[in-house]
Amino acid sequence: MDLNRTPAQIADAAAEEVRALCHVTHPFKADWTQPAQISDTAHNVALIVDRLPQALKQLGAGLRMLEEKGAVRTDDGTDVAKRVGAALRALLNAQQALTVIQGALREATGSLSHLGGYLPDGEDEAEV
Repeated sequence: MDLNRTPAQIADAAAEEVRALCHVTHPFKADWTQPAQISDTAHNVALIVDRLPQALKQLGAGLRMLEEKGAVRTDDGTDVAKRVGAALRALLNAQQALTVIQGALREATGSLSHLGGYLPDGEDEAEV
């Protein structure tokens, strides 16, 4: 884990990795050979989603801290407290929305964990 980057740089790298995931899982490019590959990938996507609420909560805490220090201004002359409040509400809404996604991914990974592929002809499970 490289912590010698800014939060924005880390988020950018995560976004690029998700973009790469989208490219390699495209139906015309993916080289799936076993359901376990899909299960493992879905599990790791679920881990990403499970970690996002903490990141969003910490972004909100950082914004509150900056506001308390008087280190926030607006670029259009609108009320800082209103803009900060709107941002904090939106971050909280995003955290809450993620709970729906987390539940759906738990259901998906639970079902995926029970799927297996076929062994090549002539092999049995004792040999694998």
